[in-house]
Amino acid sequence: MNIEPIRHTLRLCGVDCAVDEYQPKLPVQSPPLLMLHGWLDNAATFAPLLPLLNNQHIFTLDFPGHGKSSHIPQGMAYHFLDLVYVIQDLVAHFSWAQFAIVGHSMGGAAASLYASLTDHLSHLILLEALGPLTVSSDETLQLMQRSVAQRSKVKKRRIFKNSAEAIAVRAQHSDLAPELIAPIVERGIEPVAGGVRWSSDPRLTVASINRLTEPQLQSLLVAIKCPVLLIEAEQGLFANNALIQARKKLLKGLQQQVLGGGHHVHLEQPQAVAASIEQFIAD
Repeated sequence: MNIEPIRHTLRLCGVDCAVDEYQPKLPVQSPPLLMLHGWLDNAATFAPLLPLLNNQHIFTLDFPGHGKSSHIPQGMAYHFLDLVYVIQDLVAHFSWAQFAIVGHSMGGAAASLYASLTDHLSHLILLEALGPLTVSSDETLQLMQRSVAQRSKVKKRRIFKNSAEAIAVRAQHSDLAPELIAPIVERGIEPVAGGVRWSSDPRLTVASINRLTEPQLQSLLVAIKCPVLLIEAEQGLFANNALIQARKKLLKGLQQQVLGGGHHVHLEQPQAVAASIEQFIAD
């Protein structure tokens, strides 16, 4: 694989988004592989996997408001369900008849919804993800109140002296070592007077004003037709999560793997995750 990517700037859902293309050194028969990151991460979350997936034609995306992608217009809000449109626009740009997705956390949640709506997906690999957060009808008012309150209190982006300080701060709020989080931070900062700041849009921290209910989500998950591989972490978000366990039963022929580590298991165990992805796509 050529580790230096081809950078595409694509207009997706009305926002200029960064898409990096990594071409294999030799022609491959497998479909393109789209990799989708988690909330407040960016495409660099997959940096450890890229050299290990050298038989794949890979595309990584910075979702709107993340990494090298632009922010949505002022006065607008981020809605999780819009990520389905982002994926739709990207697929339309490249005219993919068949492709696979690797999605971590939020990226996997968005991919779960997209997979229920398309026949173009050959394989779906979910890293610590199986559908988005849901809300009960009784919790709807509380959710909307929280979103409205947070929207009026969005904080300005903190300025750090340099990238090393930003890495240290991000590591303090993570279960990852600084060297593992560094690529995500380096891609997710921008220079300003006095140092650097996060390039991500502060509005991403505002709770979504709307969510699917669990029955609504279940009706989508049962519609997924492509093979699905779910990779969980022993110390991840799925441990002892009854809701996730119930969702698993909705997927026909679901393959599962549990690895040691936390929510960013692909950073902690890239060799094992890459091997599982390669094997799953090859089958």
